[in-house]
Amino acid sequence: MLLFFYGEHMENYHKLPEVDLGKYKLRTLLKKDATDFFVMGKDEETTSFLTWGPFKTLKEAKNMIKFTYFRRLGRKEPIGYAIIDTETDKLIGTIEFHTFNRKENSAEIGYVLYRPYWNQGIMTNCLKAVTEVGFNALKLDRIIIKHIKENASSQKVILKAGYKQIDFLKQHFFHPKTQRFHDVYMYEKIRRTYDK
Repeated sequence: MLLFFYGEHMENYHKLPEVDLGKYKLRTLLKKDATDFFVMGKDEETTSFLTWGPFKTLKEAKNMIKFTYFRRLGRKEPIGYAIIDTETDKLIGTIEFHTFNRKENSAEIGYVLYRPYWNQGIMTNCLKAVTEVGFNALKLDRIIIKHIKENASSQKVILKAGYKQIDFLKQHFFHPKTQRFHDVYMYEKIRRTYDK
């Protein structure tokens, strides 16, 4: 059971509800998380499928928090979640809403988890929790997730969280790291058919 209070549609965008997941919790990303974000983001394997990273300096991590995550406040969108290991109180990943479509009342979810925490079911639980936040706290009507074909681990997380594939987009995304176009899988959940 998730522990948070539901707000009105996008009124609490500046501070998402905190979510207690036992050994882990989701709380709004803070500027003080930059050092942990850097440690995670400098790992080449952790960031291999992302459009950013690996970080080379702490300043890069600080700038990403400032200019990517916190800039969302100016668009009246939530900053995003830090995934916190409650035993160490350290950031071990992020999960956030992005690419809001006001007309459709939809958003996409993106995430990253530090490699030592892979294959433990953590991201699946986080994705389920953030989906609930999206529908019940932000009152979104539709949530979308995408990944390039090569990212099979992400596909497993998405399917385990109950998302349904709705499209396969051939040569849809130009990846800045590989410098080529990739096929993209697209998934969704709809609020009116959402089954907690």
